[in-house]
Amino acid sequence: MRKAVIYFLFVIVGLGSLAQQRPVMSTYMFNGLALNPAYAGSLNLFVATFIHRKQWINVEGAPTSQILTVHNSFLSNQIGVGLMVTKDKVGVHEETALYTSYAYKIKTSAGILALGLSGGFDNRRADFTQLSVLNSEDPLLTATSSKLSPNFGTGIYFANPIMYVGVSVPYILENRLYQAESTTNDSKESRYYYGTAGLVLDINRNIKLAPAVLVRVQEQNRLGWDFNATVIFDEIAYAGVSYRNGDALVMLAQMILNENFRVGYSYDATTSSLSNHSKGSHEVMLIYRRKFKNWRKDTGCPVYF
Repeated sequence: MRKAVIYFLFVIVGLGSLAQQRPVMSTYMFNGLALNPAYAGSLNLFVATFIHRKQWINVEGAPTSQILTVHNSFLSNQIGVGLMVTKDKVGVHEETALYTSYAYKIKTSAGILALGLSGGFDNRRADFTQLSVLNSEDPLLTATSSKLSPNFGTGIYFANPIMYVGVSVPYILENRLYQAESTTNDSKESRYYYGTAGLVLDINRNIKLAPAVLVRVQEQNRLGWDFNATVIFDEIAYAGVSYRNGDALVMLAQMILNENFRVGYSYDATTSSLSNHSKGSHEVMLIYRRKFKNWRKDTGCPVYF
């Protein structure tokens, strides 16, 4: 009975609303391509980042997300090309997505300005036959739905070795998600607008402070924001804390293992009313970076993000 009730709540949130939620990441400052296509190739390295997020531990049907981003720069670091593959599961709903990104970079005296475009597809599937329902003839709760939808996005990103700022609309089209016959439910995507910014400050020879902020504006929903403060020790170990308004207090860490590999972890302590039912959320991150010998060093590219 408890499982059926929880699934029913996710159905209402996912299908009876005009504000379909995109996955939330706590390590957004280390994976800019997931939010902004203009980030592609910004590091002038080959970069692959994988994130696994398990949200609201102990809540059945809670969101689980996997995000893989890969990007690279070409033509003497003038363009960036990226790929993002995601998989999200919430209750009886599952979504996979594939997006490619392109960024054109303009070198200025203050840093690098990039203009980005992205395009791809979302494949959403809902299997309501997994639910335990009272009315087996309800067309909304006894069917299986699958829908493939195209979308595209754009963004702008400016960065230098000590700061970055970006604005993006990664999903512009408001595609219809699902509509069952004989019901008034008409769920569709809601357009998101993201703003990101970060800074690296020298505290002393061995310690740096890196504050960052993420602002999420979703149509027909309240403003969301994350504020983060991360301390960098000897340019090897990262430790930080974030606050997501009305949702969670986040503790995160990242370790540079060698020239190529980095690992990260974050824990979200839930501050909303869900704290009575959940022990928080976990996020694990693995980053692979490689600099090819024939690439030219660009002093204007970012170092810490």
